[in-house]
Amino acid sequence: MLLIFGLLYTILFFIYIIVALFIVFHLLRYTLNRKTAVLSTSFFLVVFTILLFSNAMLFFSLPLNELLSSLPL
Repeated sequence: MLLIFGLLYTILFFIYIIVALFIVFHLLRYTLNRKTAVLSTSFFLVVFTILLFSNAMLFFSLPLNELLSSLPL
């Protein structure tokens, strides 16, 4: 069961990264002002990195063994 949760989280993690790349592409490609594009992309990447890192740290700090052992299977 832990392996399933780990696999699902890994898939979700990579989906987040793919969506972030999609957003970065559109920020760089479709912004009229180049300076604004670079600033907004930089801001997005900093915030995205902080949120993704904190999300991963919170997931790995969950006591999954205790949570899953209390479920009736």
